[in-house]
Amino acid sequence: MESYSANFKKLKACISGIDKLAKDAEQQLKSIAIVNYVQLTTELELVDCLKQCDIFWFRLNHKLTRSILKGVKCKYILCAVTGLDHIDIKSCEEFGIKVISLKNEFEFLREIRATAEHTFGLMLALIRKSKSAFKHVESGLWNRYLFEGTELYEKKIGILGFGRLGEIVANYAFAFGMEVYYYDIIHKTTNSSFMKCESAEELFSIVDVLSIHLPYNEQTHFMVNKRLLNYMKPGCFLINTSRGGLVNEDELALMIKKRKIGGYATDVLYGEPTIENHPLVHLSKTHENVLITPHIGGNTYESIERTENFVAQKLLNIILN
Repeated sequence: MESYSANFKKLKACISGIDKLAKDAEQQLKSIAIVNYVQLTTELELVDCLKQCDIFWFRLNHKLTRSILKGVKCKYILCAVTGLDHIDIKSCEEFGIKVISLKNEFEFLREIRATAEHTFGLMLALIRKSKSAFKHVESGLWNRYLFEGTELYEKKIGILGFGRLGEIVANYAFAFGMEVYYYDIIHKTTNSSFMKCESAEELFSIVDVLSIHLPYNEQTHFMVNKRLLNYMKPGCFLINTSRGGLVNEDELALMIKKRKIGGYATDVLYGEPTIENHPLVHLSKTHENVLITPHIGGNTYESIERTENFVAQKLLNIILN
């Protein structure tokens, strides 16, 4: 690092939407670049920033489309996440921009548990009517009999997508005494107590709780739709901490209104962060069985520190080697 700094002009790095990088990540970045923290509120400001910097680091606060990326100076885009549907990867490849993220970093990600834990938090909050109970007490009331919930013990949970997070959630569920079912297009070697379903339809038809852990792409867009939801048992709960675009939210909202399913708890929405006039946001105001958090699944001190340090080291390895 010292030889790089001594013999080469430092790069320019812009950090958008992040108040402060993890200490080690920032130090690593400063060894090769002049670091500027920026707040970009318009697309014009974003394009201007990308035309001036060599390194651009952000989270989920921008959508980098082809029109934004075309003709920019930036050569390294850093994002400490696994899902990259907010970045036009094909255009980055065409324009010679290296995207550095957590995608396919399977070994490292085994120790990143924040989103899996949040999945279980949403699940428990939904089945125990925590949302209404919180509001009840905050209103100065105390009537426990209004909030009879249900237990996870001995219930059937379905894991749609049995990758890293899906398997972690399955293990948490097993520890709770749940029967674990899963479906994935790829054959998995896992706990012999977990039961593999032959189709998504079979999975939806037999479980009491369904947790979505799929990657989002053209093939999985709106995969969870009215057709698939109709296989669910009445009262079944749906959890989503993956991506909003996996679910046809208009069709889901209609089924919730008709009481076809027990409820929906999600950390993600299609089109986020713009949520004005979003059907599920409006529904959540009047339905206790719709819980929404603002994509905070991976937002813990521990996970942010580990992932930012990891991504910063990946950048250094590429530039210095």
